[in-house]
Amino acid sequence: MAKNQFFNNLSDRHVAITDGVFAIAMTILVLEIAVPTISDISSGVALNEYFITYLAPSILIYFISFYIVYNFWENTVILFNFKKMNNPILTLNMLAMASVCLIPFATGFLFKFYNYIDVNIFFSLLILAISLLYILIFILLIRHNFKGYFENKEEIKTSIRDSYEDGVELNNLKLYVRGVTLTLLYLLLLPVISSLISLVLAFVSPLLSVLSFLLMLILRFLICMKRSSRDSLENIELTDDEMELVGNIRQSIYGE
Repeated sequence: MAKNQFFNNLSDRHVAITDGVFAIAMTILVLEIAVPTISDISSGVALNEYFITYLAPSILIYFISFYIVYNFWENTVILFNFKKMNNPILTLNMLAMASVCLIPFATGFLFKFYNYIDVNIFFSLLILAISLLYILIFILLIRHNFKGYFENKEEIKTSIRDSYEDGVELNNLKLYVRGVTLTLLYLLLLPVISSLISLVLAFVSPLLSVLSFLLMLILRFLICMKRSSRDSLENIELTDDEMELVGNIRQSIYGE
């Protein structure tokens, strides 16, 4: 009992430090935008050139990077609704946090060299790596929280297939294959899709490579709109713990 209490406290501390890392990362992003000195701006023409060639693209990249970091934070909040965690999951979370701290650095690179292919590739690969880490964390959380299903997966599938007309089902199986858990997987896949598209576009147009991350915002909105009704908990028999878990994730996704 004392061991479980210690691990719960450790998980709570991970939640706290995770929020702190994201808050600092989002704040540092704006500090990467350099303010020119008086010696750099010697005329109105130079000031206009600064606005067009540096400030305007930098502000656009700033908002895109801010949303990317916010998207990762939002997904982290949803993932922490899973009650059962273990050391590998918490270790991967800290690795994800370390990678998130690199986003301001990569964003600063984009501010100055957004028209270079290599810089866009570096930024896209960083977002892809972080996205894949969250996918791995999600998979481990599913396996850890629904261990009973995976240990008896074949027997369960056989039972359902042989007795489907009798309504033989397993609560954890239904929770795993449908509803908000599936929506969460879709949301975690969004930055993966956007970063892959960005990698391809980097060889075509560096600017389009950066703008492609706006797909995350559009697709997230469309997924939440389309799947909101499908994620209803009506007519689904769940245990109290499962109902609480799904309810918390649904509230994190839809704000309900």
